[in-house]
Amino acid sequence: MINGKATDFIECLSYEDNYAIYREQKFFFNGCQTQKDTNGKIIGVRLEIYNLTNSSTTFSTTQDSISDCLSAFQDAKIWDGKSFWDVEQEMEWVDD
Repeated sequence: MINGKATDFIECLSYEDNYAIYREQKFFFNGCQTQKDTNGKIIGVRLEIYNLTNSSTTFSTTQDSISDCLSAFQDAKIWDGKSFWDVEQEMEWVDD
């Protein structure tokens, strides 16, 4: 990953938003958002990715935990039919 380590990028998604450019398209990674019950127990975690270049949702998943959410993202074939790990060397981590 250009401008950082791919593992750090993934880790950051567990608690904050990020931006990246892939093949001249800018993406907003809306980091893991937890939904909790009245006792504070996590009942769902959502991660979404938006393509800001063409104003579309690229990826959205809701899972039972942050780790499941991040795993689903890493396994998804959303980058020209490839996973994050297949294309991370072409991605540039940017501030915004």
